[in-house]
Amino acid sequence: MSARSRSTAPATPTEEYPRLLVAGTGSSAGKTLVAAGLLEAFRAEGGPVAGYKCGPDFLDPAVLSVAARSPARNLDPFLLSPSLLRTSFVAHAPPGPRGLSLVEGVMGILDTRSWGTSSADVADLLSLPIVLVLDARSSSETLGMVAAGARRVLGAPPLGGFVLNGVAEGWHSRATREAVEKASRLPVLGTLPWSPLLHLPERHLGLVNPRTDRGFRFDRWLGTLGGMVRERFDLPALRSLARSAPRLPSSPAGAPAVARGGRRSVVAVARDEAFSFLYPENLEVLERAGARVRTFSPVRGDALPPTAEALYLPGGYPELFGKELGENGPLRREVRQWVREGRPLYAECGGMMFLLDSLRDGEGRTFPMAGAFPGRATLSPRLGGFGYVTARARRPCPLGAKGAMVRGHLYHHSVREAPRDQSWALTVRPRAGGAPLADGYGSGAILASYVHVRLDTVDGFAARFLGEGAGPGSELDA
Repeated sequence: MSARSRSTAPATPTEEYPRLLVAGTGSSAGKTLVAAGLLEAFRAEGGPVAGYKCGPDFLDPAVLSVAARSPARNLDPFLLSPSLLRTSFVAHAPPGPRGLSLVEGVMGILDTRSWGTSSADVADLLSLPIVLVLDARSSSETLGMVAAGARRVLGAPPLGGFVLNGVAEGWHSRATREAVEKASRLPVLGTLPWSPLLHLPERHLGLVNPRTDRGFRFDRWLGTLGGMVRERFDLPALRSLARSAPRLPSSPAGAPAVARGGRRSVVAVARDEAFSFLYPENLEVLERAGARVRTFSPVRGDALPPTAEALYLPGGYPELFGKELGENGPLRREVRQWVREGRPLYAECGGMMFLLDSLRDGEGRTFPMAGAFPGRATLSPRLGGFGYVTARARRPCPLGAKGAMVRGHLYHHSVREAPRDQSWALTVRPRAGGAPLADGYGSGAILASYVHVRLDTVDGFAARFLGEGAGPGSELDA
């Protein structure tokens, strides 16, 4: 290429997106604590912030969303292509020197790197400076060895420093900090003490949900956490590290919403304590196609919105609200009739459980559900399904034509009992190996399964889902 042709080639616009990856050496190291505290502290300084989570988690992003005062986004290299992952990040990252985007890692920073889905892989894709959280609750000088190994493996940069979580005051804090900084030749950028005031409760699927769980004062917890971070972290050094990230291609203009034929379909979406596991991109896919989203609460006794033409039941915790769901008889009858008529319906995990005949909770109580599909869900103390999967359609459904394949993930503590002769819509193969699973009720415009999917990765989903539907007499498994 000549010098002239190089000089006339259009340059790709770039923008400064200050950003950090808050990673750890393993699960429960304190990543969510540190990420939420930093979002709260930097937001209090007046600059725009955004939160992100590596992997397919629903609960950690809920915590980050409250801290950032805006929806946190998932960055998942298995569910998203590299280009879509970068686009998803940039589309929601606040640009300019005052902005800050914090990405929380998943598990340990290198875990699942053999699949290309680790936090380190996300850091590579987005050129993220790394802050590594070290759990000091049962260690001290030995963390120096861990820090030295982290610098050797990750390099510096991108590794910019450490946060010590769970330190005791006095000797423990001093000795641990000195060992880490001496061995790694990198700074400790902050410390958090072990304190019951910072404890975030957990339940069988992870952390409590700040938007839906009753009885836990997230505002008080977040205020205490933010105060400790402002007092004990080197915020100027962290902001400088975030600004050291290279420029990225700027965000393209968003696709405008297009109302089909001048008319906008209404999609009823269950949103409450029982139905809270929902990627924001899934609703945006429908809105970009011209749909109007109307939320309703099955737990609080709501009926379906009267103008609804499609129904979306996300995952969540129906097992914790079996009594309330069972007592909402009008809604259960409406939903059962909806399925019998073959009207558009998409349900994931907890939403699918609500469509069954009954649900048995962890205390052995059984509650009636919608009865739209045969079967019973029983809560188990063990995971019933976990991890990345691919799902292939056995017949046409909202995810595609027969043979279409999508990527998704499973995470549930329930076991489903269904008739032996049940005809399933999906063949589900775990990414980690093992026997394929049969899943998925319905066909045409109806699908209800355990699989969680990012719908912005499914070509043509909105067109199929918002079309005229399967219609009466279509092939259903009810």
